[in-house]
Amino acid sequence: MVIEGSKVIDYDLGVKEGNRLIDSGENPTLGLLIVCGVNFGLRISDLLGISYDQLKSGEFVINEKKTGKRRNMVVNACVQETLDKMKGEIRYQLGGKCFVSQKGGVYSPQHINRMLRKVFGHGYSSHGLRKGFGRRLYDKSDKNLALVQMQLQHMNPSDTLKYIGVTQENLNQCFHDLI
Repeated sequence: MVIEGSKVIDYDLGVKEGNRLIDSGENPTLGLLIVCGVNFGLRISDLLGISYDQLKSGEFVINEKKTGKRRNMVVNACVQETLDKMKGEIRYQLGGKCFVSQKGGVYSPQHINRMLRKVFGHGYSSHGLRKGFGRRLYDKSDKNLALVQMQLQHMNPSDTLKYIGVTQENLNQCFHDLI
């Protein structure tokens, strides 16, 4: 599914690929980022700032860089199960930043996007994780658009619909589903 710019990274695929990257040892840091991305719906600038201490706490607050707004985050069972696989990491034990390269610096959004394209293919980027979160929330909340709009902090519903990939074709199907 293509939605304005980057493709949506499906929630189930994101969790599967993220855990594969961890279990295989191929790239555990990227694996955790993918799982967190599809479960938190944060912009990459906010996601990269998360620490192991925050994740281990179960709940934490961030100040979104783009909007300046405070956002309460909850570590759900999916993230917790994935996080448990990271206990051998020294940064996990020290509580440091989660998404640090082997050189010791936090990954740049551009580097994350290059790594995501290697995993998912052309057209995918970190923003696809956020879109996948939005779509999953929409589907799991019985299509509660207001909830998704509030969680993604969009100003109007039409932006949110476009963002999560609800098209006029989907809206037209509603008429057929009435019968």
